[in-house]
Amino acid sequence: MAVDRELGAGSWSYFGDARAISHGGDTFTGWISTTGNVWVARYTADGKLSKRVIFKGLGRDDHNNPSLVFRHDGHIMVFFSPHSGHHLPPPGIPKAMHYMVSLNPYSINGFGKVHTVDTNVPGGLGYTYPNPMQLQDKLWLFWRGGAWNPTFSYTTDGIHWVPARELVYFGHAQRPYTKYVTDGKRRIHGIFTDGHPENWKNSLHYARYENEALYAMDGRKLGTFKDIPLHTSKLDHIYNYSDAGGRAWGHDIALTADGRPRVVYTRRVNNRDTFWYAYHNGTKWLSRKIVEAGAGRPSFHSGGATLDHEDPRVVYLSRTIGKWNQVEQWFTPDSGRTWTHRQLTSDPSGYAIRPVTPRGLGQAANRILYVWGDQRTIGFTDYTTRVHALDF
Repeated sequence: MAVDRELGAGSWSYFGDARAISHGGDTFTGWISTTGNVWVARYTADGKLSKRVIFKGLGRDDHNNPSLVFRHDGHIMVFFSPHSGHHLPPPGIPKAMHYMVSLNPYSINGFGKVHTVDTNVPGGLGYTYPNPMQLQDKLWLFWRGGAWNPTFSYTTDGIHWVPARELVYFGHAQRPYTKYVTDGKRRIHGIFTDGHPENWKNSLHYARYENEALYAMDGRKLGTFKDIPLHTSKLDHIYNYSDAGGRAWGHDIALTADGRPRVVYTRRVNNRDTFWYAYHNGTKWLSRKIVEAGAGRPSFHSGGATLDHEDPRVVYLSRTIGKWNQVEQWFTPDSGRTWTHRQLTSDPSGYAIRPVTPRGLGQAANRILYVWGDQRTIGFTDYTTRVHALDF
């Protein structure tokens, strides 16, 4: 029997990850509240909820949601920043990437002092969308940096960060949107748009980091760290706008058991999204249609999608069903040629959007998290949404 539980009043955006991580069947997550505070929560495998505010006054903006990662010793690191861009943070809150570390492994009962990442690239546009990930002895952090391009640094001790560098750029006053995933051993995979689909005829691109270089899926070296940032035209092309005329937006990338990426993204035509599933067949990238998503709503652009990171044959997506968006589970046994699906949410009083699957959940349970809202939510700084967990 499905159990749907509200975790707290708040929201998150699409591009800061991981928004939920798991250990021993317990889920650790976080959100930016409707009053602009940073919350973290632990939702156990048997449905017990504990939560706490760890930072007050970051600002009421769904771009400010925290991203979580387990440090190599199990301590939880939580990263968050004010939505800098053209938006000033609240008085007294610097344009900085903040992070806090739990006092005990796999616990939210206490956190240490607030640290800041003391490096960024020039540009004055601050930090947005933290994406931390542990790769062997380095804790990598990707974010949208001072010039609105994908930027990164890493630390080996959790305190000192190497100088920030840009990874990819496009130009034309656009900002590439990115999603990342790591195998935790050798590689970090990423997908990149050229800009925002409202402002640019986006294509979707791929690159893989390994040993100070970037590679295409067929093994071609795209460049070394001496060559970065790379222009998006130099990356491995998953989808070209000129081929089909829909504006791409990447929603998630996950790895199969043998380390091969699967991608879910949308193509937007006349403000209507369609979900697509992409993979590389050894020779080229192929995209297969999943389903039409419906009209993008001004308050949240697209309903969003996530891959099951334990089994990326499964996609969780939000599309318009009747009046509201609802979350569905879609499954493909054959790389997107055929699909079966079932509806998971059905609340007639509001919508369910931006689903995520906890990283590391394993096969013990089926659990997703999503954002619930209704017509009172007007935009990314004026929202009355709630974060929910659904076990099914």
